[in-house]
Amino acid sequence: MKSFIDLLMILALILSVSCNKEKEIKPSDFNEFWEQTLAELNKDPIEFEKISKDSIVEGKKISLYKIKSFQDIFFYAWVSEPVNEGKFPIKIRFSGLDGNKPNRSEIKNFWFLKQEGFINMLVDVRGQGLSTEQINPKEYITKGIKNKKEYIYRGAFMDAVRSVDFISENKKSNGKIIVTGGSQGGALSIAATALNKKVSLCVVGFPFLTDTPAYDKTKWPMKIFLHKAKNEKINYFDLKKTLSYFDMLNFAEMINVPVFLRTEEYDDVTPKEGAVKFFNLLKNQRKVLYIDPCKGHGCSTKSIIANELEKTFIKKNNLIN
Repeated sequence: MKSFIDLLMILALILSVSCNKEKEIKPSDFNEFWEQTLAELNKDPIEFEKISKDSIVEGKKISLYKIKSFQDIFFYAWVSEPVNEGKFPIKIRFSGLDGNKPNRSEIKNFWFLKQEGFINMLVDVRGQGLSTEQINPKEYITKGIKNKKEYIYRGAFMDAVRSVDFISENKKSNGKIIVTGGSQGGALSIAATALNKKVSLCVVGFPFLTDTPAYDKTKWPMKIFLHKAKNEKINYFDLKKTLSYFDMLNFAEMINVPVFLRTEEYDDVTPKEGAVKFFNLLKNQRKVLYIDPCKGHGCSTKSIIANELEKTFIKKNNLIN
């Protein structure tokens, strides 16, 4: 009888460990991993090169920069600043996932650079947009997924951090920095906010890599992750563990600035449930979540209500007049 009870206890322990492993999201060395990554980034000073001559468009001086980042990878960023004298808040926009390489003479999201009253920075992290000279993977989101130290987003998050450091030194800056973006751009904004204390406010849309264990295994992106894992013979739990170092939920408690978050009621790429979990994990009570009743990934970008709420939120937190 005792042997039977002992066997039941062992089985219960195995089940408990298995369940905990399935539910486990944040690795015990999460903070240490990112502290070491930041230390590696900061060993090298900021180096940059102005690629194009300054252009004056609608009262803004616009320039293209090539900026050295993590592990000697360069990324490109457009910067615009008001031509008139004064001090201005900075607004950095991180691009969403995009495999197309734009023409340097045609600036994508030019509307952003033309915004009045801001120093604007439009960033293409490594392997994205203009920044494909050194890295140009066929399937971006799975590059290096076998090892957390080699995963593409480790360097991409560091590009986001370096973007903040670079633009913070602008002579016309008033010291206030807003980061913004949707989908991948939302994830980069969250990572930049969590890992760089110079960020003053975070404006995020439907952030990618949020609560990845809950992603539908039959749809993109989890379907792609699982396909890669099968081909590379990566254990499912090892895949989950690697992704957990890049999951937005695990960055939430590191954020202590105001956050505006928008998402969609029906989004099969970045489900609203993940955004809600992230929002609830934020410690700072200066936060707003808006769920637009639309269907489709990113459809909330067209929401008049969300756009007005965002503007009000930024003003309320003393970032603009």
